[in-house]
Amino acid sequence: MLYLIRHGQTDWNLMNKIQGQYDVPLNDTGRGQAINVTDKLSRLNLEYIISSDLSRASETAQIIGNKLNIRVDYDARLREYDFGILTGMTRNMLDPNSEQAFFTNPTHFNAESFEDAFVRVGKFLESVDYNKNILVVTHGGVINFILCYLENRDNFQPYMYYQKCLHTKINNSAILRIKNLESGMSILKNTHFFALPKSK
Repeated sequence: MLYLIRHGQTDWNLMNKIQGQYDVPLNDTGRGQAINVTDKLSRLNLEYIISSDLSRASETAQIIGNKLNIRVDYDARLREYDFGILTGMTRNMLDPNSEQAFFTNPTHFNAESFEDAFVRVGKFLESVDYNKNILVVTHGGVINFILCYLENRDNFQPYMYYQKCLHTKINNSAILRIKNLESGMSILKNTHFFALPKSK
């Protein structure tokens, strides 16, 4: 079973800034979220943790790993999507035309192509052992790509990711789970989240 959580809160989360791959640390609330979520995680018999190497995720993972006494490994494939020159902007700074231009061709904004991000996330998902209980600590954008991968696999459409970006909002420290690559993603009971779409 693969369990996933989004990293704890950062100051940029509070300011609604686009973080991308900029290395924004946790704030005190985020550290508290990482501590609090271990109560739920302690019941899952986790064997180890795999985390994005960006500090907001890696610190979340280290806090959990230290409290549960399990090891943490790092995988750059779990880094947040790279938003290029949009990094550091607030969402309300983007007018509809700029947003549409970005989702039409993100590489014009020095951002990662959607296809490249989809491939790296897919390769990670294909590499893990679903017979083990593994916790993955990652980012909201990566969780969106995981949803797209579970629903579309080799038939990735950038517009599908565009829809997920707009409509899937996972709280900091929400816990999700994937039984295997043939299953959808579900939310662990009593974990807060917003509008997770159902898998097809």
